[in-house]
Amino acid sequence: MKASIFCLPSVGSRAETEAGMAATRPELYQRMLKELTELVKLADDLGYDSVSFTEHHFHIEGFEVSNNPVLLDLYFAMQTKRIRVGQLGIVLPAANPIRVAEDIAMLDHMTGGRACAGFARGYQRRWVESWRSRRTASPAPCRTVTMRSIRPAARRSRRTGRSSRNAGLRRC
Repeated sequence: MKASIFCLPSVGSRAETEAGMAATRPELYQRMLKELTELVKLADDLGYDSVSFTEHHFHIEGFEVSNNPVLLDLYFAMQTKRIRVGQLGIVLPAANPIRVAEDIAMLDHMTGGRACAGFARGYQRRWVESWRSRRTASPAPCRTVTMRSIRPAARRSRRTGRSSRNAGLRRC
């Protein structure tokens, strides 16, 4: 059986978030990174399969402070041995899908094949279960799947000079 952790990085204690503007305090962000590092290292040691993060922007209150899950993935992968790192999910309407594919492919290379990608409509249980049920038992390396899935959009982009907003990215 595979077990994964899905994190919504948040900063500050209840009192600190209730005081307001917790996400604007660098010391709280550093504390959150330290605490998540301990969690991810423990999960790695215990044999968890993966850890993933959501993408949210402009949460100055301190809840869900995760505006770049790919960078968080790299940060935690560099401190662990075997756990896979990923996102659930990247907000594709707000990003260039070709750039997202490149970032995930680079992450996969930099982590030695430990990257996985999730593109979901939301993080509520119905969307997470829907995404997990479509995963294959032995996925191809993320860099291969991701780059193969964006080729048609890349060709259109070169031909027209405009990027596509729907490159048809697949998760791995």
